[in-house]
Amino acid sequence: MESITKFDRTPTMSTYLVAYVVGEYDYIETKDSNGISMRVYTPLGKKEHGNFALDLASKVLPFYAEYFNIKYPIAKADQIAIPDFASRAMENWGLITYREIALLIDPKSSSLTVRQRNAMTISHELAHQWFGNLVTMDWWTDLWLNEGFARWIQYLAVDRFYPEWDVWTQYVADVFSQFLVLDALKSSHPIEVPIGHPSEIDGIFDTISYAKGSSVIRMLHDYIGDDAFRKGLHNYLKDYSYKNTVTFNLWSHLAKASGKPLIEVMSSWTLQMGYPLVTVYEEQQSNKTRIIKLTQQRFIADGSSDDENLQWTIPITIFTKSNPKSIAKEILMDKPEITITLENISEDDWIKLNYNSIGLYRVKYEPKTLARLNEPIANKILSPQDRLMIQDDVAALCNAGHQSFVDYLKLLLSYKDEDNFTVWKSIASTIGNLSSLLEYTDYFDQFKKYRLNLCSSIQNRIGWDATTNENPLVAMLRPIILTLMGKSGDQAIIDEAKNRFQQHINGNLIDPNIRPAVYVVVSHYGDENTQEELQKLYKAADMNEEKVRLLTAMGQSLNPASIEKTLQFVFEGDNVRMQDAYIGIAGCASSRVGRDIVWKFLQKNWTKLVERFGESSVFLIYFVESCLSNFADEKLVSEIQSFFDSANTSTVTLAVKQVIETIQMRSNVLKRDSKAIEEYLSQQ
Repeated sequence: MESITKFDRTPTMSTYLVAYVVGEYDYIETKDSNGISMRVYTPLGKKEHGNFALDLASKVLPFYAEYFNIKYPIAKADQIAIPDFASRAMENWGLITYREIALLIDPKSSSLTVRQRNAMTISHELAHQWFGNLVTMDWWTDLWLNEGFARWIQYLAVDRFYPEWDVWTQYVADVFSQFLVLDALKSSHPIEVPIGHPSEIDGIFDTISYAKGSSVIRMLHDYIGDDAFRKGLHNYLKDYSYKNTVTFNLWSHLAKASGKPLIEVMSSWTLQMGYPLVTVYEEQQSNKTRIIKLTQQRFIADGSSDDENLQWTIPITIFTKSNPKSIAKEILMDKPEITITLENISEDDWIKLNYNSIGLYRVKYEPKTLARLNEPIANKILSPQDRLMIQDDVAALCNAGHQSFVDYLKLLLSYKDEDNFTVWKSIASTIGNLSSLLEYTDYFDQFKKYRLNLCSSIQNRIGWDATTNENPLVAMLRPIILTLMGKSGDQAIIDEAKNRFQQHINGNLIDPNIRPAVYVVVSHYGDENTQEELQKLYKAADMNEEKVRLLTAMGQSLNPASIEKTLQFVFEGDNVRMQDAYIGIAGCASSRVGRDIVWKFLQKNWTKLVERFGESSVFLIYFVESCLSNFADEKLVSEIQSFFDSANTSTVTLAVKQVIETIQMRSNVLKRDSKAIEEYLSQQ
């Protein structure tokens, strides 16, 4: 018997937002507080894995409608899990598509990290229903309007419903700090970048569009205040509903709502690449008066000077020891150099710029000024955001040659009693980058001892197992510390990881929150038999989340045969979905021995990879970045350049420039600081 299905008329919309899905799915459904029909479609038999997404979406959708003061414009909001999907998610109007791992949550085996990541993704895609779908960019040059705004407001939404996750501190590590790394390269690009050919589009779905774009929005929101920001957004979305728009239109509406000169202020942040380094000079003039001189120049990762003499209009904030929870001075810096007078400040009082790390700039202090910050760091007087960015800025300055990495290692000793998850996540990332450098030295074992000394105190406090009513962020901190100590050679951690892994194989399952640490540690010290066990677990895993945990760990072995085996497993047959292959590459390239093996593999198989993934695939960019970024031998640069010149794959052109610049910078760090680091470590 035939039937006819009639659909409602499609609203005026861009064609890239149209989606159809045909297949056998289960679904769960509800209505939000505004009566919008909402469904989550899951693979058959996995309806309960959609509950988290449905519950969150039914709260976030009306939250956005209230925040924008504009109703959700269509009658339904469906979400569906797709087995193989190149992007993590796509905001098709009324039918948002996700990778399974980005939508589904197993109430028994999903970690808190994945729950949080999925909450971010869901909130991001729902934000696009207004910012991107209802109002659409005029051309790809304004991609950042879509992605930067959605990245910022996803944190606003998740913080509204999960305040215990402290996501705005995590923002500083996961978004703000990440853009600062990429945008310091000479090969970076402005937020607004001209696009002249379709092959260039995938290349700008990068850290600049998402992370710098959202950081600009975050700084702007703080600068004009929430009320003016919401008023301007409402008028902007109302005026351009079902139309195309450009960056200027957003600035114009926000300027009108706030009464501030945003067009002049914001153009320096979107039309030119990079960001400033603000250098602080102090002079105490009396017992209670201090003169502060600030200078700005573009911060470049390798420490070279800026030939263009770029300048920014910077919202500067300063706070002091006398009142560490509020801003003492706020000023718009629109010149290369300004002078500020601080009153009621004693000679020994500390000062800090960039309250809560809102402003898009790094800060360089004189040694005496930086030294005064040790005490508020150690005693946690400063906010987690500020504790995080002090060490992050110093690490970047060390990479650029403005300071020695010995300064960074000394500074880190002020963090020995640190207990904040996000601060530790940032420290662990920098230590990981430094470790991948010092692997190329004869004193790497001494550095591993330094790492153990740094994190033994926090490990003793949090242990292996969760306690009753434990703060969720402690559960996220634990695997970071266990992994760091395990890879640093702590025998008790290694033995316990091996013991728990064996129990896991025998059916006594490991807590999902610490599985990443256990898998990485046993893989790191394991042999080919360990590799086979990990592969068996991978094949047996029902949830993609578990597969990703295992795939991340597989290549992190120090055994060359195990690394070769991982590459075989990833790329031969259909063991690993195409969308996850780069995860295996990244794991294999995380060690010195693995890096060489992966680079040879990439050269040998590049043509096959291009054929398999497609010449414009973003995964080719991921392969290049994960394989090459941690090398530190300048001799490799010509080899890399020559190979990709002959490969003639335009999609990776920018990525190749960036990894070459990174390798040269890392090589310079070793030449410059290696001897001093060795001497310092020998004295510990």
